[in-house]
Amino acid sequence: MRYTGAMNALIAALFLLQTPAEPTLAIEHVAVIPMDREVVLADQTVVVVDGRITAVGSAAEVTVPDGATRIDGRGRFLMPGLADMHVHVWDENDLYLFVANGVTTVRNMFGAPLHLDWRTRIEAGELIGPRIYTAGPIVDGEPAVWPGSIELTDPDDADGVAQAQKDAGYDFLKPYSRLTRENYDALVAAGKRVGLPLMGHTPVALMLNDVIDAGQTTIEHLDGFSEAAQRADSPFPTVDSRTDIPAWKTIDEARLVSIAQAMRDANVWNCPTLVVLQKWSQGDDAAALLARAEMRYVSPFMRANWSPSSPMNYLARLPASYVTAAHEALPFQQKAVRALRDAGAGIVAGTDMGNPFVLAGFALHEELAFLVGAGLTPYEALRAATIDAARCMGAANDWGSIAVGRRADLVLLAANPLDDVAHAKRRVGVVLRGRWLTEDAMRAELERRAKSFEANTPR
Repeated sequence: MRYTGAMNALIAALFLLQTPAEPTLAIEHVAVIPMDREVVLADQTVVVVDGRITAVGSAAEVTVPDGATRIDGRGRFLMPGLADMHVHVWDENDLYLFVANGVTTVRNMFGAPLHLDWRTRIEAGELIGPRIYTAGPIVDGEPAVWPGSIELTDPDDADGVAQAQKDAGYDFLKPYSRLTRENYDALVAAGKRVGLPLMGHTPVALMLNDVIDAGQTTIEHLDGFSEAAQRADSPFPTVDSRTDIPAWKTIDEARLVSIAQAMRDANVWNCPTLVVLQKWSQGDDAAALLARAEMRYVSPFMRANWSPSSPMNYLARLPASYVTAAHEALPFQQKAVRALRDAGAGIVAGTDMGNPFVLAGFALHEELAFLVGAGLTPYEALRAATIDAARCMGAANDWGSIAVGRRADLVLLAANPLDDVAHAKRRVGVVLRGRWLTEDAMRAELERRAKSFEANTPR
């Protein structure tokens, strides 16, 4: 049974009734981490009115409006809500999991009318969930990798594809692996004409430098890096979908430096999604991931899809050696991330959530840890999930930092995340578009959902 209909709607409606939106909210005597710079501002008061920050300043000087809901921030740290910049969300239950983990913005990478409807309901306060940026259907070649994609086989059709996605309300175009060079170039031009950036993969028919030169806004999963960075004596004469992961072990780090510099100069953003390959599992390892405590909060629909026996779980069909190669690629991918950081190229944090065992919200905290493992400081990793994510979307004046006029999507923490990025999980509560959600209330809601799933799961 899929729990995305009446049951979830009833649960969400009851929870919304229990947590009315505060017209005015004040978080007092709190340490503010604004994230537009690496600093902790001590003893601040932040005032929120109708979902926007209206005051940030010394607690001794900021006046709290009459009737405001007041939150004691002593000994606590306030930072912007987190952004997961690469998700595939198809289950309404996952929207709540994002918020319960402090994720207040997502970039959805395979869109449908469902996502536009969710976005409207979330912004209207009818549904608890993060702000959603979304692609439309993936734009691929023929045959498309994924069902539901648009197969662009004639360059003359690119304008119509781009205009249709613009008119529908999608935010960007996602190019995919099987586009020919001619069709990719046509899609780039069409995107520019209608005002939709391209955010996606490096097509197999192109090299990484072709995508950089085309001005693609983001490159996902470090796609194309292993091919572009192969050393001169590489054992891989060509790198394709079958060899791109094993090829990470034979990269030339000097070439990574050149790639990173080119990314910086072209203002191309990178979304590494390091966590997704580390979740590749089969057999007993997959069963162990399904048995983890946080899986209780994932709907039976999603857990069934991730079962090793499910036809939806593509990992079960991969050669075991390829899964091992995915795990072994991590230190080499982290070298690429470090090269990007050292060059000053743009990095945003994303997880590829929706793939097996990559849980909404939870996985972003794992990704942040992998970014720190690549050599980023906690501030740099968190920046990739806050202000830099907003900059990537051209919205740095709207969200991603704590300043007057910004959206009130905030996380109140019990410890300083700049000391340890894991402290970003030590939530006291979340402010979602001005609504205060306590950690205790969110945990209780997760338990309600888990028990509901358990009660309705066939035995």
